[in-house]
Amino acid sequence: MKCATMRRLHTAATVLSAAVLTASLAAGALAQAPSVPRESVVMRAARDELARTMAQLNIEKAERPYFVAYTVTESEWSSVAASVGSLLSSSRGRTRMLRVEVRVGDYAFDNTNFARSPGAGAPGSLTYFGMAELPLDDDYMQLRRQIWLATDGAYKAAVEGIAGKRAALLNRTRTDSLPDFTREDVTQTTDELPSVAFDVATGEALVRALSQGGASPGIYTSSVSMSANYSRTFYINSEGTTYVRTRPIVTLSASASTQAADGMPLSTSWREYARSMDALPNPAQAKAKVGEMLATLDTVRGAPQLDRYNGPVLFEGRAAAELFSEQFAPALSARRKTVSGNAQNEMFAALMSGPTSRVGSLSEKLGARVLPDFISVVDDPTRAESKGVPLLGGYVVDDQGVRARPTRLVESGILKTFLAGRTPVEGAPRSTGNYRGSGAVPSNMVVEVTGGLDDAALRERLLALAKTRGLPFAIIIRDLGASGSPTDPATMMAEMMGAGRSAADRGRIVFRAYKLFADGHEEPVRGAQLMGLGLDMFKGIVAASAGTSVLLGISLSAFVVPSLLFDDLTLVKRTDELPKPPFSVPPEGTR
Repeated sequence: MKCATMRRLHTAATVLSAAVLTASLAAGALAQAPSVPRESVVMRAARDELARTMAQLNIEKAERPYFVAYTVTESEWSSVAASVGSLLSSSRGRTRMLRVEVRVGDYAFDNTNFARSPGAGAPGSLTYFGMAELPLDDDYMQLRRQIWLATDGAYKAAVEGIAGKRAALLNRTRTDSLPDFTREDVTQTTDELPSVAFDVATGEALVRALSQGGASPGIYTSSVSMSANYSRTFYINSEGTTYVRTRPIVTLSASASTQAADGMPLSTSWREYARSMDALPNPAQAKAKVGEMLATLDTVRGAPQLDRYNGPVLFEGRAAAELFSEQFAPALSARRKTVSGNAQNEMFAALMSGPTSRVGSLSEKLGARVLPDFISVVDDPTRAESKGVPLLGGYVVDDQGVRARPTRLVESGILKTFLAGRTPVEGAPRSTGNYRGSGAVPSNMVVEVTGGLDDAALRERLLALAKTRGLPFAIIIRDLGASGSPTDPATMMAEMMGAGRSAADRGRIVFRAYKLFADGHEEPVRGAQLMGLGLDMFKGIVAASAGTSVLLGISLSAFVVPSLLFDDLTLVKRTDELPKPPFSVPPEGTR
């Protein structure tokens, strides 16, 4: 018994000694290698793999990369949603994505600006777009491995791309002598904002409470959602540019839909963005906003349809910002004509170019009048607010590491330049510092007016124009609602092939419009379809307000736009087929 006890004590001492030794070794290792912040692990892995890529990556008889860039974006998010007091979803998560850019050739001629064939199944894969999902663990070697694999795929695509581009140009001549890529100043930037403290339980309680108002029998579906996202972006390129950027964004939104008695679908939404929870409307304010949204939908539901109208139209507040951001602002972004080997590739390139290609082009209008002489347009990512309203489209450097600066696009109605990334176009030979996502987009776009009118004077001008036309009323539009652009693939494909109707022919459904009579009273109308859309319509602006409204669009681009009065526009009654309303009434207890 005594021997057995001694053996157990000896074994325990041995195990304890081993544990102490292991702990000591671990402590010594940590002492020799100081703790490294998570961001530095990602950046170190990217920096080391970039150096190896530039030194060693090469396919026999093919060009080596002359430019490589890595962008790693981490996102941590939480979201909650409810409908009529019941929780619909509550989730949180984290992702870490890599985007690789590899260029072969040189700054004058490389593999980009070429519409190559997507290949079988390629569009559905992240690697086709130079993207990959990275491990969430801060494992240096695993990060290196995934960056290596993504770089290898991007390099192979680049080599194929430049070969295809050269082949496509064998039987044609380039129509411009612009380089494919500009040289820009090297920058090293840190642009960090604090994270968002989001309590999921509090968020769930808030969306439950706010969604209670959607129980009205006239509302078919409704929901309230809240989300908080905190993103960290790390960027490094082979020229030496680096940046670290963090961005919090909190969103509180509500939506609702219904049908009019004739079956016309109607839907609306309300959304607020902020950098912190404190900057959002408080619960009482949010409840009032949701109630206002539901009341407006109910009013529009009971309004008559508008018959054909030709005459002056005033876009007030939000509607003016929606119209400008949808129909004019995209044409201010530089769009380089791509080299293509066949029509299929051109069609695919058009599909991937997004809304910029569907609003028309101002490429031939450089130096020409595109707006009235009392209107100018400036894009300013350095501006933080507009008359006390925060602008969330600002940054220190864009996604290519080019330093942000104001760009005056339209001066007294004359088009001066375009927003551009490092792909130059005529009129914008250098980057304006507006590259975000996959192209040049607005940051904080401000429409400036000389001699703007107050709201009362603008309405008087509207009625005076209607009177000269012999019209019994004028039209005010206050909310365009959801975009009228086609969303189904068949319609989008038909429009790109030229078989479908253009945006001008198809028109734009208006959610909220009013007839304004000479005595000042208003009558709501629904279902109006705005026709004749196009860039030239903006030269028909005859007056604008002194005050402005702020609208946050795609990529959190901010648009600061005054109310806009157009001399002559056409609104028609919707002629498309409408779905039938429900045959039965809602269940008892939900009416």
